[in-house]
Amino acid sequence: MSNHITIKDIAKALGISTSTVSRALSDAWDVKRETREQVLAMAQKLHYHPNLNAKNLQNKRTGTIGIIIPEFVNSFFPNVVLGIQEVLYNENYHMFITQSNENRGQELDNLRLLQEHNVEGIIMSITNEGGNEDAYKEAMDHGMPLVFFNRCPKTLAAPKVLIDDSLMAEKAVGHLIDTGRRNIWHLAGPINLEISAMRAEGYANALRKHGMEPDGKAVTAGIFIKDGQEAMERLIGQGVELPDAIFCFNDPVAIGAMKALKNAGKRVSEDVAIVGFSEGSMATVVEPQLTTVLQPMKEMGREAARLLLDRIQAKRPVAPRTVCLDARLNIRASSSPQ
Repeated sequence: MSNHITIKDIAKALGISTSTVSRALSDAWDVKRETREQVLAMAQKLHYHPNLNAKNLQNKRTGTIGIIIPEFVNSFFPNVVLGIQEVLYNENYHMFITQSNENRGQELDNLRLLQEHNVEGIIMSITNEGGNEDAYKEAMDHGMPLVFFNRCPKTLAAPKVLIDDSLMAEKAVGHLIDTGRRNIWHLAGPINLEISAMRAEGYANALRKHGMEPDGKAVTAGIFIKDGQEAMERLIGQGVELPDAIFCFNDPVAIGAMKALKNAGKRVSEDVAIVGFSEGSMATVVEPQLTTVLQPMKEMGREAARLLLDRIQAKRPVAPRTVCLDARLNIRASSSPQ
């Protein structure tokens, strides 16, 4: 027997109209009891199952939320997705997860794919390449609810969930200054990301508050461990005087820098203190353990899901809202006092 039995098959088997079958299955008042029983019996015999997708589309519902994240390599984004799932599961929604692989074109393909699959809304964090703001706006203009987290488009009026990256970067660098470090460098994130600019701003603010200038002490690194390692190896290879501390864009960059320093015979903390950002899963695994900013990853996901459901379920347009979550600095051995 085919796995794709439809109401047409039931109607043909019983010699009645498809509309009668449909009304019988919907328990409509105008269908005779005998007819309803015949329809239900035949549906069971033919192993008929309702097409929930088609039913939801008639009701303008699919019960599915699209997710677009830049990558799965680091633990940050999977943890955010876990928070999203907690809220959506309790509201009987399913997730359609895609990842852009830090590629602008792939992100655009993912956005279109999710729209084609009639998701009810999309939660996303943008690729480090940027450049798809017009596509986000077009999707929203056509009625697709979008919520951004962590990496958010700067110019688009949309719901966002983030932390105060500038403030937390300032606190991280302030901690290095409090431990006696004065020659502090910054391994910065990709130039297209707003959070890179915000963390660089916090770094510069902390130095200036203590009478130091950041000029020439920020080096663009990237996102991954290899980016931090390669950036640190270049500095070492140039023969420049090494700083006594480095504030890194994120934990993977910090771990890469630590690896390069160790390979060059330098001691992390004693020779060069290292501070990361994001509290990845490896922060307490590396030696020495990494001082880093803890972002509330799961709570970020939960808030993003709540914002999206608010927009989906609202009976009238909802003004975009930004949720700024608390974060904290976890101090560990990689930045011990001198």
